[in-house]
Amino acid sequence: MEIKDENLQAKAKGRFGLRPVALSALSFLIVIFLGSILLIMPFSLKEGVDISYIDALFTSVSCTCVTGLSTVPLGVADTFSLVGKIIMCILIQLGGLGVTFVAVLIFVIFSRKLSYNQQSLIKENWNLISLKNIKKIFSFICIITAINELLGAILLFVDFFFLRSMAAPQAIMYALFHSVSAYNNAGFDLFGTTSYIGFSTDYILVFTTIFLIISGGFGYFTAYEIFHRKMKWSKYTLQAKIVILYTTVLIVLGTLGIFFIELPNNSDVSILGSLFMSVSTRTAGFTLYDLGTFKKATLLLIMIFMFIGASPGGTGGGVKTTTFAIFVAYLRGLITDRKPYAFRRTISKGLARTAMLIMSLALGVFVIGMFMVVIFESDSSFDLIDIAFETMSAFATVGLSTGITTSLSVGSKITLIVLMYIGRLGPLTLANSIKSRKIQTYSYVEENVSIG
Repeated sequence: MEIKDENLQAKAKGRFGLRPVALSALSFLIVIFLGSILLIMPFSLKEGVDISYIDALFTSVSCTCVTGLSTVPLGVADTFSLVGKIIMCILIQLGGLGVTFVAVLIFVIFSRKLSYNQQSLIKENWNLISLKNIKKIFSFICIITAINELLGAILLFVDFFFLRSMAAPQAIMYALFHSVSAYNNAGFDLFGTTSYIGFSTDYILVFTTIFLIISGGFGYFTAYEIFHRKMKWSKYTLQAKIVILYTTVLIVLGTLGIFFIELPNNSDVSILGSLFMSVSTRTAGFTLYDLGTFKKATLLLIMIFMFIGASPGGTGGGVKTTTFAIFVAYLRGLITDRKPYAFRRTISKGLARTAMLIMSLALGVFVIGMFMVVIFESDSSFDLIDIAFETMSAFATVGLSTGITTSLSVGSKITLIVLMYIGRLGPLTLANSIKSRKIQTYSYVEENVSIG
């Protein structure tokens, strides 16, 4: 949405002269650094455990950007105390909802009115098309998040307390932490350093996690639309139709792809396990298998799904399903010499251009990040596919790893920190936050160049 009026522009820039998108980027940075300071404090660590500041910063970024990668050798469970885990849980919740959301929520509680600047912050933070019904959507998100996370926690408590015989306090902590982590597509767990490996027959854990991941990554606005328009497909907006179709197709293709590629040499892989991996791969970061044993073809397939990611307005990362769908429609239009369309709706040139820009920027950021990690790890024995996988996992805020995260150099950790931050904000959002406000009033003479 373009703000024409000068007074509204001034309001949208905020108190410090920053536009809403820049304020959103800054708010994430503030929370990240506060989180890193809290996580390195003695009360956040278990007795006798010590970590470097870079590992505390990496963990804070990974939580706030809902990624799930961890550089602490002992794993989250054996590194952080109860206080540290609670801090991580809060960072994950803030990162999943968006720091801006929580700030405005506090304001709404006390003032019950959203200013134009606050509405603009939410619009930029969630990639909204318009500000219509924003307060209703705002309330819906609060309710749906609370319901899903509470339901997930109850189901997981039943599993941990009754089936795994955990003590009640530990079962409650585990249930709440994993529910928040799964719903916000963060991928952190408290089972050590092996994620969900060994839990493939724990059906309550597996199906609850799948439900929470899909619910969080589906997109609040699509969920809002489905809730209000029920199952009336013809009344859904183009965005809702794209999200529903592509989410379903990607889950099915991912399940079949992982299962049939791995099946010949990996008898442990099942359809249920492949389904779990297909769902988790696009943004969440939990795993039922040791990815270090997966074929390179499977890892490449997972990287493609990580790049696509979840849907807009949700807790997941990647370029988003809608961006990929518009990109596909645009390519189809170029090949068939027709205007791009989807579900009998024409895709505007501006929208197609934005999708192409996002895809290009995302690919560019990934390649640069991977190149930097390759340079920093030039003396290591890491395979290029492992480095590429780790880089894509960080940028797409997924959190899956082939097992090299804790062995990375400081330079590589800093590179992944930057990638997680850019991936959570979105490359286009970051570009818009720093672009010049000056309007170009001139153009150059055109000249043709041979291409292709």
